[in-house]
Amino acid sequence: MQGQAEAIILPKANKLKLDSVSYVAERTGDILVKTIATTITPGLDRLLLTNKPVSHKVLNYPVMLGSEMIGQVMEAGKGVSALKPGDFVYTFKGDRWTGAEPYYGCHAEMVPTSRENVLPLGRPPIHRDLLTGLLAYVISAIDKARPDSSSRVLILGLGSVGLMAAEYLRFKGVGSIDALENFGIRGQLSCAKNIAMQINDFTSDFDSTYDLVIETTGRILLIEKAIRLLKHRGTVLLTGNYEVLAYDYRLIQHKEPVLICSNITTYEDLLSSQKLLESESIESEKFFTHVFALNQFELAYRIALDSKEAIKTVISWI
Repeated sequence: MQGQAEAIILPKANKLKLDSVSYVAERTGDILVKTIATTITPGLDRLLLTNKPVSHKVLNYPVMLGSEMIGQVMEAGKGVSALKPGDFVYTFKGDRWTGAEPYYGCHAEMVPTSRENVLPLGRPPIHRDLLTGLLAYVISAIDKARPDSSSRVLILGLGSVGLMAAEYLRFKGVGSIDALENFGIRGQLSCAKNIAMQINDFTSDFDSTYDLVIETTGRILLIEKAIRLLKHRGTVLLTGNYEVLAYDYRLIQHKEPVLICSNITTYEDLLSSQKLLESESIESEKFFTHVFALNQFELAYRIALDSKEAIKTVISWI
């Protein structure tokens, strides 16, 4: 399978472009998936747009974004037995591009990938399937921290990750969930109880009361400001995208916090996410705030990155 496909790429920093990109998918297990819809991941994409890698990988332009896609298998290469043309899948990585560096690489009309990068749906896709990766990311993170029903949790930020963290905590039976969020409309969507717009809105009554603080914004300095709210030897869970972990250790050491970093989502996490979404135990519809046609991709990105109302912004490819 060789060819070209229209894709949203970064030809350079701070520049988005719809362009034709070459691919070669001829390895054992390779498949070609026709895209139905993709989503924008604001935290990750904002860093990549501004030429800030979120891993040890060096950015080599042009770069292709996109890690959340629903689509339909068009071709299946040798060694692929569990999937056939016409099957619907959730795709989280397109790694057979030759004309662009894939930073997950799913923002394209056709995505060349391998069988290990897709999750069979077994039915036509629906909107909530686009949340599979987000929920899996949250499952991976929160399960590392191991909260229980008696835990008191503070979530810093109610963007897509924070909002989903609150939903998953609720599903796990955690009843005491509070949050910090600047935008009131996001607080209205959340199941969190006490929601502050500024960290100082949490009075001294909240000092040393939280077992777990979940940082979702990518602003590492929030940990310093929130540390007074954490119990002694409580847990801080880092789930944002960070360029540098630069905080003043002297301001947090007296609490002796347990710091947990979470960045890796496994295939097992994706399967758990799919099962949970299928059970409708997660309120999914509230996440989808904007949908744009492909020819509006630049507007879609502006809304996703800058609008206080945006949670999940979808780009339709059909």
